[in-house]
Amino acid sequence: MESRLSPLARELMITIRRFQHGRKKSRSGPMAGRKQSEGMLLMVLRRRVDHGEPGIMVSEISRILDVASPTVTQLIKGLETDGLVVRGSDPSDRRAVRVSLTDEGVRVTDSFIREMESMIGGLADYLGEEDTRMLVQLLNRTHEYFVEREERESEEPGPDKDAQASDDKGERPLC
Repeated sequence: MESRLSPLARELMITIRRFQHGRKKSRSGPMAGRKQSEGMLLMVLRRRVDHGEPGIMVSEISRILDVASPTVTQLIKGLETDGLVVRGSDPSDRRAVRVSLTDEGVRVTDSFIREMESMIGGLADYLGEEDTRMLVQLLNRTHEYFVEREERESEEPGPDKDAQASDDKGERPLC
């Protein structure tokens, strides 16, 4: 099957794939062996829960991360097994469960945040102010494109959607 991508679009695809392949190398540091989603969950807890407070509910974490509650529950189970988070009952509603960081969870999360800040700060220094601003602008436009595309796709009628997608030149992902 012949590709419908322009040479420039193909170059963009190859460049984006480099990021996916480059990240598969084993990481060191506080998040070694952990999923990106676990890091995001830990950072949400660190930002939203002061040490000693009852924590936040799974539904709130799910809303913030924009993922289903069962997904959050599975992440919490793994982090709880590793001693990074703890589940406890809500003082005002004993049926509700709240999640918070353990002391080890605070230490690991703070270390992870410092690592991320160093990496992003280093990238900004490497690119310089002008290129960093351009990258931010381009990434924001990229995000807008995908949000708009998703909105368009959700508005399309069901059965005709597949037929229309096959006619949609330049917007089909390569298999």
